[in-house]
Parts: sequence; structure tokens; C-alpha cells
Amino acid sequence: MNNAQRTAVLGVFGLGLLAMPLMPGPSRAEPAGLPPLREVPLEAGASVALRCVACHGPLGNTDNPTFPKLAGQHASYLAEQLRHFRSGERYHPIMSPIAQTLSDSEINAVALYFSLEGGRESKRSRLRRAAQSED
Repeated sequence: MNNAQRTAVLGVFGLGLLAMPLMPGPSRAEPAGLPPLREVPLEAGASVALRCVACHGPLGNTDNPTFPKLAGQHASYLAEQLRHFRSGERYHPIMSPIAQTLSDSEINAVALYFSLEGGRESKRSRLRRAAQSED
């Protein structure tokens, strides 16, 4: 590659970097199938989460590498996986029977609970919740 070609490639790459702030970012809307955060009390998720601590650890932060950490995970992902375990689309000898006992509202509550790092809302989450309640 000669200098002119290298300059052209770097110029196009540079323009792309300059345009990145103008591009739309990921959607901040609530995931489909989950109620808005303001409609799900953290206490509801906390009571369901009591069934999870033996494997996933307190607040969803296990030290056991056999089980995944749940704290801070996206609520939509957690809810989807619980529904897959419940339906049999995904199977695990421990998770599947537990998920089969959960209602949709319990799945939503526990997914939101763990997405907020085990119920400890970050400053950003608290601000978002406050903004939603003003709507």
C-alpha cells in the first residue's frame, strides 16, 4: 500500500470515528415482556431471589465458578433464560425444576432484582427510576 492509499484509508477511518457520536446508541427502552422498573418493587424480586442464593450467591455474586453471576446482568436476558428453563427449551437439572415453579411476574421481578446488582440500585438506575416516576 502506497502513501496515498494509506492516507485515504486513514481518512475514511477518521471520518467514521468522527461520525460515531452522531450515530444512535442502543435503545434504553424497557425490554419487551418486562414491566417498567417503577412497576416492580425490589422486595418482590428479593423474595424470589432467596431461592437463588444457594447456588448464585448472596446478591447474585457467587464465588463458585460452577454457577454464573447474576448481579448486574441484563434483566431481559435473565428473564428470557428463566423462561427457556421453564419451557424446557433449555435444560439444567437444577435450574429447570426451579424455573418451572416461577410465574411470569416472579420471573420479571427476580430478573429486575438481579439486573440492579442484587437490589442495590446504582446511581444511574435510581435516577432513571426517578425520571420514570415523574412521567
